[in-house]
Amino acid sequence: MISSNLILTIFIFINFILLINFSKIKIFHSNIDKPDKKRKFHSKPMPLAGGQIIFFNILLFWIIYYFTDNSLDNEIFFKDLSSFNYFIIFSTIIFLLGFIDDKFNLKANLKFLILCLTIFFLLFIDKDLIINEIKFSFYQTNYFMDEFSVFFSIFCFLVFINAFNMFDGINLQSGLYSLIILLSILFIAPNSLFIKILIISVVSFIYLNFKNKTFLGDSGSLLISFIISYFFIKLYNSNYIEYSDKIVLYMIVPGLDLIRLFVIRIINKKNPLSSDRNHLHHLLIKNYTFNKTLIIILLLVSFPITLDYLKIDNLITILITVIIYSSLIKFISKAN
Repeated sequence: MISSNLILTIFIFINFILLINFSKIKIFHSNIDKPDKKRKFHSKPMPLAGGQIIFFNILLFWIIYYFTDNSLDNEIFFKDLSSFNYFIIFSTIIFLLGFIDDKFNLKANLKFLILCLTIFFLLFIDKDLIINEIKFSFYQTNYFMDEFSVFFSIFCFLVFINAFNMFDGINLQSGLYSLIILLSILFIAPNSLFIKILIISVVSFIYLNFKNKTFLGDSGSLLISFIISYFFIKLYNSNYIEYSDKIVLYMIVPGLDLIRLFVIRIINKKNPLSSDRNHLHHLLIKNYTFNKTLIIILLLVSFPITLDYLKIDNLITILITVIIYSSLIKFISKAN
């Protein structure tokens, strides 16, 4: 058996080597995002390697566990090796979908359909991901989903995956948001080596993104949002997270932006899954510097999470966050 500390050391070393040799590793430059001065305003062609970095670490972790006698006892998200294998298989499908989308720019409806089918088959195989009951901290009655449980579970996956994808806009935004969530999950599952490996991979991406050497890409956006959704549902169904509204606190800002964008697009008779420059980060960057925009977004996503740790009532936290978000949108919209 390989000790956890040794595995962590190996991953830190491998990621360090990856960072200093990033420009020389050709596979990380297979998908290039070119500026078009319409939606993409970065100054130079940029590799979309964030997903590849994260997926590489996940795959390496799986190889170490699959071909050694290491135990998954501390990995509360996987009840056995089969469960872990299924997770790897479907993570690979999600990653490849994003990778192909980065390469060929798939139609939004086709990508959405493939996501739906992928998650449906995952739920068919892993029943522990099906949400059968919704519990609120501020309401005594529990809601049982019954025959709608599979559809509701798929809906939960899709909402966060699409919200996260729309939230991915400027350097460091998605990386730091993902890091905040993973650190919060680590607080719930402190013995999970897999979470620590994910954190290492995300930190590696954040460094390269900060140095303006790579973007997350759809491969990274789909993969990390799928994994976060997977973890939260497993934590909820296993009662590590007691109430569903606690999960809302971690996802509320991307969720609110998703709802706002969908409503605007539907009013304008556009496909809700289409692209535009009306996202929160787009509105902020028109009025503030990059640093101020990033700080505002990070404060906004951290606010409900911080109140949760301070044991503030979840419903109050949600309402305050909605008011702050709405007020911010109204203010910057007037400024524009």
